[in-house]
Amino acid sequence: MRKYLISFILFLSASPLWSQADSTVQKALNDTAKTVKADTTNTFLVEINKLLRVAESNLGTPYRYAGKQPGGFDCSGFVMYCYKTACGIPLSPSATSYYMHGTAVSKAQARPGDVICFTGSNAYNRSIGHVGIITEVTPTEIYFIHSALNGGVRHDSLSLGYYKTRFLGIRRILR
Repeated sequence: MRKYLISFILFLSASPLWSQADSTVQKALNDTAKTVKADTTNTFLVEINKLLRVAESNLGTPYRYAGKQPGGFDCSGFVMYCYKTACGIPLSPSATSYYMHGTAVSKAQARPGDVICFTGSNAYNRSIGHVGIITEVTPTEIYFIHSALNGGVRHDSLSLGYYKTRFLGIRRILR
């Protein structure tokens, strides 16, 4: 009996330590929860995925001069439609004004969702005349989707001679 009594007294005397330790642990957990913030640096990934889904859903749509609807697109009408439909971002219906949208990024910084800009059919006229949306970037290649005069909405890559010589730059719209 004496053994149980001593154990009981030790238990009671130790219980404030337990509750103090428990409250110390709880306080530390609460303090940690207050300092941990949601990582919103990658929320653009959701927007990029929506954008690329809209773009891909229009593969094969015919080219139409000044076209801005799924019945037929020109290059800037296609980019404008994809950004507006997927992200609610209004862009220009004219390829020549894409230098005003977003921020310039280098080829090394390119990522899916960026707008890739080219000259028009005259490679010597160094103003934007054609645009597309980057779909994939590898260490050696940049792939994009666009509406081309021959073929309508289709995929191409920057290393193709026609696009390589006409490349002007990349604009980041989604941050």
